[in-house]
Amino acid sequence: MGVCAALTSYGQNRQVTGKVTSGADNMGLPSANVRIADTNQGVLTDKDGNYTITVRGNDDKLVFSYIGYMGQEIVVGNQSTVDVKLAEDLKSLSEVVVVGYGSQKKSDLTGAVGTVDAEEIGKFATGNAASTIQGRVAGVQVTSNGGAPGAGQIVTVRGTSTLSDSGPLYVIDGMLTGSMGSLNPQDIESVSVLKDASASAIYGSRAANGVIIVTTKKGRSGELKVDFDITTGIQTPTRYLPWANARQYADIVNRARDNDGNKRFPANDAEFDPAVDSDIQRESLRNAPMTNASLRFSGGSTNMTYALSFNYFDQVGIIRESDYKRLNVRANSTFQKGKFKLQETIGLTRSVNNPNFYFGRERDLLPTIPIRDKDGNFTGTGLPAGSTTSLGAYYGVGNLSNSLGLATVEDRTNKENGLIGNVEASYEIIKGLTYKLNLGAEVSAGNNYRFTPKYFFNATSLGNTNFAELAESNSNFLSQLIENTLNYNKSFGNHSLGLLAGQSSQRTQNRSLGVVARRFPSNDIRVASAAADRAQMPSSEYDTGLLSYFGRVNYTFNDRYLLTATIRRDGSSLFREDLRWGVFPSAAIGWNISNESFMQNVKGISNLKLRASYGAIGSNNVQAYAIDPELNLNSEYILGVTQQRVGGYSITKGVNSNITWETTKTTDIGLEFNAMNNKLQFTVDYFIRNSEDVLVNLSLPLYTGFGNPVPFNSASIRNKGFEFQGVYYGTVGNDFKFDLSGNFSVLNNVVTALGRATPIVGGGFTSNGLSSTRTAVGHPVAAFYGYVLDGIYQTDEEAKGANDSNSPRAGDLKFKDLNGDGKIDAADQDYIGNPTPNFIYGFNVNAQYKNFDFTLFFNGVAGNDLLNSNRYRGYFDTEGNFLADALNAWTPQNTETDIPRNTLSDPGYNRRMSAFYLESGAYFRLRNAQIGYNLPKAVANKLGMERLRIYLTTQNLFTITKYTGYYPEVGQGGRGGPRLFNTGVDEGAYPQAKNYQIGLQIGF
Repeated sequence: MGVCAALTSYGQNRQVTGKVTSGADNMGLPSANVRIADTNQGVLTDKDGNYTITVRGNDDKLVFSYIGYMGQEIVVGNQSTVDVKLAEDLKSLSEVVVVGYGSQKKSDLTGAVGTVDAEEIGKFATGNAASTIQGRVAGVQVTSNGGAPGAGQIVTVRGTSTLSDSGPLYVIDGMLTGSMGSLNPQDIESVSVLKDASASAIYGSRAANGVIIVTTKKGRSGELKVDFDITTGIQTPTRYLPWANARQYADIVNRARDNDGNKRFPANDAEFDPAVDSDIQRESLRNAPMTNASLRFSGGSTNMTYALSFNYFDQVGIIRESDYKRLNVRANSTFQKGKFKLQETIGLTRSVNNPNFYFGRERDLLPTIPIRDKDGNFTGTGLPAGSTTSLGAYYGVGNLSNSLGLATVEDRTNKENGLIGNVEASYEIIKGLTYKLNLGAEVSAGNNYRFTPKYFFNATSLGNTNFAELAESNSNFLSQLIENTLNYNKSFGNHSLGLLAGQSSQRTQNRSLGVVARRFPSNDIRVASAAADRAQMPSSEYDTGLLSYFGRVNYTFNDRYLLTATIRRDGSSLFREDLRWGVFPSAAIGWNISNESFMQNVKGISNLKLRASYGAIGSNNVQAYAIDPELNLNSEYILGVTQQRVGGYSITKGVNSNITWETTKTTDIGLEFNAMNNKLQFTVDYFIRNSEDVLVNLSLPLYTGFGNPVPFNSASIRNKGFEFQGVYYGTVGNDFKFDLSGNFSVLNNVVTALGRATPIVGGGFTSNGLSSTRTAVGHPVAAFYGYVLDGIYQTDEEAKGANDSNSPRAGDLKFKDLNGDGKIDAADQDYIGNPTPNFIYGFNVNAQYKNFDFTLFFNGVAGNDLLNSNRYRGYFDTEGNFLADALNAWTPQNTETDIPRNTLSDPGYNRRMSAFYLESGAYFRLRNAQIGYNLPKAVANKLGMERLRIYLTTQNLFTITKYTGYYPEVGQGGRGGPRLFNTGVDEGAYPQAKNYQIGLQIGF
């Protein structure tokens, strides 16, 4: 009998037929996957959902799966027909989206929320958490501020809506903070970006620039799981700029001196040394390693879960003398007993950053001067032994440094220890009503250290220092958060109601103390107490607070009609008492059209939802104590007939005590729908954001005696645009699965008011004081401003006839007379470029074939301009190297060129700010590519592992762009004032690298 049973179970192949249908509408599901468990044997259903499969016996188990539906497993038994209905499990229906102070089913959501999950984040091997959302959420622009190790990311949600450097609010596991840069990306479970007022108004004054909610990975009930992930690889420079070699440099300078009617310098002429040909760029750039390793423990029981993770990130910079290291430890646990739940999360971070600020700086080493002397020491001169000629007279430059030498001899280290975490306790008072207490804290202690020893490269002011200098500062930061919330959720009949009421208070404190000390007895003694001159002791302290009350109503009727209403009242210590409070309401409606009876017979489109929202969110983007005057307690004033100096007090800072909240009013209309049996999903949004009472700095009249800028609520900014996001899930045959996702956003940014403020000037890009941007009414924030090019003067007569306020000659740049007054002067400047892209997009391909998987992620921008300061340094700067292309400058024999004549005196003022420096910032790049192989589970189990995956990944493999600088992602320049006004200004930003890595993932 036992033998017969065995033959019946496994010895007789037979056919099983059936149909796979949707549990929602009973329609057949085409191309659904039907396979025998623990084998590679499987089939696909036909266009009506029918299938036929050969099984080995009654004990075979059939596994049914279909994109967007919950899978099922059924034992065949003695059945010859196995029909199955699959329940919908689409993200668009059942995905729980994290929103402010809670979560919602995506089908019930009325706000504009973009999400990125752990699976997508895990395919991007990076050390910076913010970069994982780049190109993945429509309407969100993430720009790297250069490629330096540990460099920050600039995140902008739906355009610039303020005139400060404020960014989005980040909520990490319930703790409100200003950045996610310290997180280990592998610790992230999901990221939700709240883009419109309906979604973000619950955060009131913190939400004007968007809200990014980060949820980290938690433990799950079950046995202990151990996951290990390590990547290591090499970084390489993406580009080398074509700087002139020694012979080319000498020829360029000699021609310039000839054109100016001046004598040539010896080093470039009679005493030119062909044995010296320095390339400071190639000497400074290198291939560099990077390593990222993570170890995670997780598990739990019925009432408790836990997770503990460690991460070590080590990135050596592609520029010598730069590197970054970071260590992360994150722990969380959840305990639940009956109606009580306790959850804690804590993250510890230590980072050590050694930056190189000197690469690409102005007045760097000439190719005709050796980088090192004959003894191997860094130098900045090649003057012949015994020469009494000055460096300027011999080489033609009055100031010269050695960027690599200075970066090497100087010691620079920024260390930071940080903690961010929270404890949440909740209790269900009655069914559906839950009270939650959230206690959060963020603590950091930083040390910024720079020691410049006594050194000598040459006799110029930039080439030496006759004393050592120490600049060191220590800072301590503390942010404390207390939140109390009540949540009530109730469903009755066709009605579903969610109520939220809460109170929040947050206090932020910071204190820093530094010292600048000089003249040490030795370069080896590096503590301030040993210095003969403690020149400065800069210090600062601030203490601010925010008190808030908020509420939200979510109502759904018959799964068709949705309503969300939110209100928040914030009080900020940054404003005076009677202007302290701001109220920020919002409302949104949604209509699940697919649930209407008239849609039941519409088969081409499903899950169709229309939503609309309007609301106000605020911002207190002002420095602490901006409304408080400052006193000088040691002032003197001349009084009386005898005109004697009398001591007293004086007010040294003008203020405006009437400043109050910035307010952003947002209108959003969105449409969501699926097609092709839910394989294709779309989301589109149109929005208008009007920011009012934006704070802008004004100069007070001179008779007030105050020279400081004072903030006033007088500016307005409008951002409007369109967003699209789509995804397609598909299969080919039994073994190949894939999904294609893409998004793009179109944005228009314009300043609509500045009040009494004159245009805001920014965008400095040289030490000679040239500015490149203006923020003015009717134009984008930080628009490029200057002269419009009109070619090159071909004759002296043509140049003289232009009536330029300078003295151009043949070969100089020609500028347009825009106002038609017959002369070229400052009145002919105009807005000539926009640093903000008006088109941002991303495209992602994921595929799986048997045990192989791969991903390709592309992203890009268009419609923006960049200022390439290398064109200033490479053609006009008189104390540095030139671009090799300066040899193609205009001459009477070479008139078909766009490069003006070589000149050092520049009587035509070619170097003035003009379109000559601007280039297209558009690019299309392969941001990330990865291919992986999963060891078969049976093999992994034999090796004592749950899973083992090996993968290869590369980033920035190629970039298609017309930009001639190092890389078209330049971020914001750092030359004075808010960096916002330096957007798109490339001062020689740290180059981006392409990298190649190999990774290993092991699970136990």
